[in-house]
Amino acid sequence: MKGSHIKPPKRSYAFVDGSFNPVAKIYGCGGFLIDQFGKKHIIQVSGDSEEWAVMRNVAGEILGAKKAMELAKNLGMKKLTIFHDYEGVANWPLGIWKAKKSVTKEYTQFVCSIMASGLKLYFHHVKGHSGISGNEEADQLAKEAVGLLKK
Repeated sequence: MKGSHIKPPKRSYAFVDGSFNPVAKIYGCGGFLIDQFGKKHIIQVSGDSEEWAVMRNVAGEILGAKKAMELAKNLGMKKLTIFHDYEGVANWPLGIWKAKKSVTKEYTQFVCSIMASGLKLYFHHVKGHSGISGNEEADQLAKEAVGLLKK
């Protein structure tokens, strides 16, 4: 499939994705981070804050990126490439899109604080549902996080 030939670096990268369960009104994220030593860390979190839930799967996308950045910082990583399929993950903090909602403003401020702490961030947009194995795995983990798939 087109796009399935994306080759991530060997270390210091993450794939993240978001999902939303409309019945339970739960947003969540899934993904994984490969640290500077090549160890894989699974990222899987959900939430039900009303303020975030109105953004549906976008809330999960933002949550996934934040969790990857927090994990990289806590692991003492110096750089992180985030592979994502929702453009806002990069476009809000890079100023390409204006952060208007409180959630996107908070996300933008969070990314700035992470970068100010010394973590170099790189964003790489990938086409969702296009056969890119890392993105497909992140998608499955995000769906599990919100109860749309069994673990």
